[in-house]
Amino acid sequence: MANVPPAPAASYTTSTGLPYAGTPSYDQMPPAAAPGYAPAQPGMPVGAPYGATAAEPPINMPWYGIDFVNAIKRFFIKYATFSGRASRGEFWWVMLFLFLVSFVFNMLTRASSFFNVLSAIWGLAILVPQIALAVRRVHDANLPGGWVALPYGIEVLGALVMTFSTISAVTSGLSGSSGGVGGGMAGILIGSLIMLAGAVTAIVLFAKQSDPQGARFDARQ
Repeated sequence: MANVPPAPAASYTTSTGLPYAGTPSYDQMPPAAAPGYAPAQPGMPVGAPYGATAAEPPINMPWYGIDFVNAIKRFFIKYATFSGRASRGEFWWVMLFLFLVSFVFNMLTRASSFFNVLSAIWGLAILVPQIALAVRRVHDANLPGGWVALPYGIEVLGALVMTFSTISAVTSGLSGSSGGVGGGMAGILIGSLIMLAGAVTAIVLFAKQSDPQGARFDARQ
C-alpha cells in the first residue's frame, strides 16, 4: 500500500487575519477567537478576558471593570467634572466608600462631638464630586444630567414633609391637641414613604446599563 501523507493540521486565523500557530486542545477555542468579557463600547477595552482587570482608559473616558481603589482615585481626580461618562463600577464603588466613611463618622461622633464638625466638613467636601459623578453616570446610560434631579428632588420633598409634620406633631402635643398629633404622625409616615421612593428611584436610575450612545456627552477634545 502506498504511503499516504498525513492530513495537514487545521489552521486558525486571528481576528486581524494573521495565522494562529497553536493547535487548540479538545473542545477549546483558539485564544484569538475567544469572546471578550463584554461587547465593545466607546472607552471600553476590547478582548479583556472574563475576570481580568481591565486596562486603564484615558481619564476622560469611562472605565468598565474598574476596581475599588481606582474608582476612589477617579472620584477625587474628576472632582468637579460634569462632562463625560462614568461606568456603574465607578459609581457604586464610590457609593460603598462614602457609606463606609459615613458609618465610621457615626461611630466616632458618639465618642466626641468634635467629629461632628469633621463630619460636616466632609459632607460639604464631597457634595460637588458626588453630584458630578451622578451626572456622569446618567450620561453613561445616555441620559441628560438633569435626570439626577429626579431622585434628589423626591428625597428633598420627603424630608420637607417629615420636617413640617414633626413640627406640627410637637406643637400639637404641647397644646394638648390629640388630633394634631395624629395628623403630624401621619405626615411623618408619608414623608418616610416619599423618601423611600426617592431611594428606589436613585437605585434604578444609577444602575441602568451603559449605552454606547452616551458618548455624545463626552467632552470635545
